[in-house]
Amino acid sequence: MSNGGSQISIQSESESPSSPLNIALKDFKIETITELIKKDTVLARGTINGTAQLRDVMKDMTFTSDLNVSNLIVYGSPVGNLAVKVNNSSPKLLNADIALSGNNNDVRILGDYNTASSSFDLNMAINQLQMKSIQGFSMNAITNTEGYLSGNLKITGTADQPNILGKVKFNDAGLEIAKTGSDFRKLNDEIDFTNRGIEFNKFKIKDKDGNALVVDGQVLTQTYRDFAFNLNVNAKDFKVVNSQKSNDAMMYGILAIDAGLRIRGNLDLPKVDGKLSVADNTDFTFVLPQSNPSLQERDGIVEFVDQDQVVLNKTIKADSLNAQSRIKGMDVSVNIEVSKEAKLSIVIDKANGDFVQLQGEAELTGGIDPSGKTTLVGVYEVNKGSYDLSVSFLKRKFDIQKGSTITWTGEPTMAVMDITAVYKTEAAPIDLVEQQVSGDGSASLINQFKQRIPFNALLKMKGELLKPQLSFDVTTDEKNNSVSTNVKDVVDQKLAQLRTQESELNKQVFALLLLNRFIGENPFESGAGMSAETMARQSVSKILSQQLNNLAAGLIKGVDLNFGLDSSEDYSTGQKIPEPI
Repeated sequence: MSNGGSQISIQSESESPSSPLNIALKDFKIETITELIKKDTVLARGTINGTAQLRDVMKDMTFTSDLNVSNLIVYGSPVGNLAVKVNNSSPKLLNADIALSGNNNDVRILGDYNTASSSFDLNMAINQLQMKSIQGFSMNAITNTEGYLSGNLKITGTADQPNILGKVKFNDAGLEIAKTGSDFRKLNDEIDFTNRGIEFNKFKIKDKDGNALVVDGQVLTQTYRDFAFNLNVNAKDFKVVNSQKSNDAMMYGILAIDAGLRIRGNLDLPKVDGKLSVADNTDFTFVLPQSNPSLQERDGIVEFVDQDQVVLNKTIKADSLNAQSRIKGMDVSVNIEVSKEAKLSIVIDKANGDFVQLQGEAELTGGIDPSGKTTLVGVYEVNKGSYDLSVSFLKRKFDIQKGSTITWTGEPTMAVMDITAVYKTEAAPIDLVEQQVSGDGSASLINQFKQRIPFNALLKMKGELLKPQLSFDVTTDEKNNSVSTNVKDVVDQKLAQLRTQESELNKQVFALLLLNRFIGENPFESGAGMSAETMARQSVSKILSQQLNNLAAGLIKGVDLNFGLDSSEDYSTGQKIPEPI
């Protein structure tokens, strides 16, 4: 069989039924096979040249092979050249000589495999194995690698109960976890393989700032199928996440922890207890899952099937080993503390840019029971923070009131928010209470309502953390004593009335946010009278009011828009004070 210079030939040495069978491969491209498995991404590339001979095919088959794979690339990462020599001159005994070279790799495996007893006797010399070559075999779960591995391993025993002795050393190794952006550098410690299993002697995983997470203890095993844990994990200011913001990132920023954990138990039921603290230098952002109704509506209407994959997928599924996890449950109980200096941000609406930034303190208890149920219990109390609101071109920053909370009572995703944020502004209440005071009030009384007084626009977040319910309110500033009792009482009564009409209340809230003023019941006929300058501002607003309503899609109907005329009128004495010339 040949195609484009690639060739596979199979030829008997003679016409005798017991004649050896010679196989030759010339410039055979590995991607010829791998492209069938996954068309959108080439799993592996490389060129195979070599020969193999099968003897006594119908009886106790023996074989020899001398194959070379040049320029091997796995998931886009260059690996090197692989030479595989296997001699099966004596029945049931395979003698292997496998070497990896090129791309600064130097790995060799020498030894025997007895097919009758399924026993190994292999020596693996890892002079250099580049982390960049391992990156491909991880399916790019790790990226941005550097450094290399070295060591020697003696592999004996059987397939059911292998015995591995030796050491593997990291040499200035570095890697980045693709999912979280966690960046680890300067790994220079060893992992020991002993008769007890895998041993870590204060093995240090360092973030790129040099802070270390230290693993000390053993993973005990005799079969490399059953594992027991005797590990301690400690860290100080260790950056679990350290990544830049990107369009598809669900988390980014810096998440630094102090840790003191004990890991015990076995693979059936790992047991973890100890303490985790979110460190002061944390500035971490989590993006809430964004829903897309248009995509959900299309889901299932049209299904595209690659017919070339159907038979292959069925074959792989039928032949694959049972890959279900041995872990039947976990027993985890960890105390979690959050430093008051740690900054945590939650992106509520990725499209518009709404996000909450929090600083506060918490003492939480997290756990996983043997049934798999995950729990988180405790209260995060906010000391300070803000909610940045974006609606079209409207951007306002609300300061979160101290004492706001996020409470966990079970499921981590079912946390309940009770957060109130305040946007402070000053506005003349005349348009708000115009109908109440214009009928029977004196000019002096009406003029008192034309004076700007402090107001609070409140944004309240209630309900579940992943599905927050937002509502708004307006209050007078209780700490301001310059406002007369009469004015405050009339305004408070009107605001209480508005709270029974959510749409009207929201209209006034957005008027405050946009214009730093209220809107009368008929904004174009103000009984309070208006100056020529005010009329000019109103005229500009009238022209653009409809466009704003279209942009806001009904969210803030009735709001007129003020374009940068930053003048005001002073009625603090009950009469209009002329502006200075």
